[in-house]
Amino acid sequence: MGRFILVAIILSVLQAAHAAPRRLDDAGLVAAYAGKTHLSFYRRHVEEYGGKYFEESYSADGTLKYRAGAVALTGYWQVANGRICFQYPDTPLNSGCFIVTHEAGCYYSYQVGENGEVFGLATGEWWIRAHVKGTKPDCAAADLVS
Repeated sequence: MGRFILVAIILSVLQAAHAAPRRLDDAGLVAAYAGKTHLSFYRRHVEEYGGKYFEESYSADGTLKYRAGAVALTGYWQVANGRICFQYPDTPLNSGCFIVTHEAGCYYSYQVGENGEVFGLATGEWWIRAHVKGTKPDCAAADLVS
């Protein structure tokens, strides 16, 4: 009986730890991005950005390298007020800010509109899903590149 209770407790703790995505604050965003390369997947195919999958390398100095198919761009990133913001001057890639949640090794980005509205956060309809290159996320990763 004692073993059954222990197993039940362990399973409930694991479920609770895996259950809800955690919204990243400024420190969490910097830790998740600075000095790392993310392999990413657009929720919807975005052909004008070079394809569905892309890779972004985030330097600690705020510079950013984006690669998708034959497209290679350089931009900038910064963190403020619980958002990560991107700028790609003189490129076809739009600038913008995102709220990011983290769950099971994956980062889910939700676009923030000009009026501060966060699109899709309430419904889980993320714009971009990513993981750190070289890691093996434990999310629905069948459509993530490795």
